[in-house]
Amino acid sequence: MTNIDGRHRVGYISARGNIVPDKGEYLPLENPATGEQIGEALEVDAGTLGEIIADARATYEKSWRRVAPDVRGAMMFRWANLIEQRRDELAELEITDVGHLRKEALGDIDTSVRLIRYYAGMADKIQGNTFSQFPDRIAYGVPEPYGVVGAITPFNANAVMVGLKAAPAMVAGNCMVLKAPETSPLLMFKLIELAVEAGIPPGVLSVVTGRGHVVGPMLMDNRGIAMISFTGSVGAGRSVIKQSAENIMPVVLELGGKSPVILLDDANLDFAVPSAVHSNFVKSGQSCVAGSRILVHSSIYDEVCARVAKFASEIRVGLPTDPESQMSTLISKPQRDHVDALVSSAVSAGATRLAGGAPADWAPLDGGAFYQPTVLADVEDDNPAAMQEAFGPMASLLRFDTVDEALARANASDFGLSAQVWGNDAMALQHLVQNIEAGAVWVNTYRAAHPTLPLGGMKHSGYGVEYGFEAVLAYTRPKSVMWDLTTERTLPYA
Repeated sequence: MTNIDGRHRVGYISARGNIVPDKGEYLPLENPATGEQIGEALEVDAGTLGEIIADARATYEKSWRRVAPDVRGAMMFRWANLIEQRRDELAELEITDVGHLRKEALGDIDTSVRLIRYYAGMADKIQGNTFSQFPDRIAYGVPEPYGVVGAITPFNANAVMVGLKAAPAMVAGNCMVLKAPETSPLLMFKLIELAVEAGIPPGVLSVVTGRGHVVGPMLMDNRGIAMISFTGSVGAGRSVIKQSAENIMPVVLELGGKSPVILLDDANLDFAVPSAVHSNFVKSGQSCVAGSRILVHSSIYDEVCARVAKFASEIRVGLPTDPESQMSTLISKPQRDHVDALVSSAVSAGATRLAGGAPADWAPLDGGAFYQPTVLADVEDDNPAAMQEAFGPMASLLRFDTVDEALARANASDFGLSAQVWGNDAMALQHLVQNIEAGAVWVNTYRAAHPTLPLGGMKHSGYGVEYGFEAVLAYTRPKSVMWDLTTERTLPYA
């Protein structure tokens, strides 16, 4: 990363170093809160990407695969320490590039440190197993790395994505090529620079950027990439699946959600309501686990509607640099327009607007991509607000009468990433937990992810697992070894 007249410029990072070419197509980078151009990023071409992947393969074969596991872990611990030491500097970069609030950016960086340390401690604990002991035979299995793997990441959690994808891939013994989001690649480039500074050999982690529909297919089509981890939209995920089928390439997919929040009639609303509201408006709603379908028991529906609307209307929307701000900007004006169009279509389909429902375009926000925290009531299951992921600050309130009705409607969505259940009836809670179709179910809490807890999606939310030891295994392939110890045997064709 270089600075020219106060603006950032990134090219790519590979085994050959941190390269910023003089030639090539550079994409503009904007501060989404102000509309100001803050830099530019190279859209990598196929030839350069091929060289980066080939160099990563050479790094894997010549050095990285021979590094002892505990040494790999020590390098990763140093990397995590550097990130922690520079968390304020890194947060400022993310605030400018993505528009997150300072506490949101710092939270992501702290999560990344936690993930890297968790996986670093796992480096010398990946083990194989032996199989049934037949006479004169040894048989055992070992999980081995793929070699070079790829990752395609979204804009909303750059630091988390590095810890979530690069750390388990590295600890499994792989090199990784990351495709950073073209709208906001700066933090990811900086984190990979810190990896090299920590002593991780150049080429173990490479990073490129460019438009997803251009660079993503190039990354997947290169035979030097053995598997892909992808986080993004359902539409892009379908393209990844199709291309992975052509190349017979394993993939891990996390494709977003339309997560239900079920408020039973005995839910503690003092906890449940602010939590449900925050799960929708943290990071301006740009969260794959946003609890955007709030299913409320009829006996408390009117009270919940009033409380949620009050909370939303009092949220202070402001610049990410303002310490008084409680919600900031969306990533771009086209994304803001997408959210606004979805809200309009939801109201046209019968939803009642209780709060928000329009851009936040007053000064000093008029140069950015801000949107008001929006609450919609009287939403039915076929309303666009209940079916489509907004990836913006839009919460929908739905009414139910029985637990089984809430369960059926929660499962009616094509998505199945996460769910929240709030209440005190143990039988009802357990019934819902056992039958909700979601990879993560949070009971009387929300967004409760931890490095030790594996998470994955169901249905259109994807497949494969992230977090936990299972994530390390996702970056390995099993090999079985069978050793015949007999010295006398009947030979074929004797």
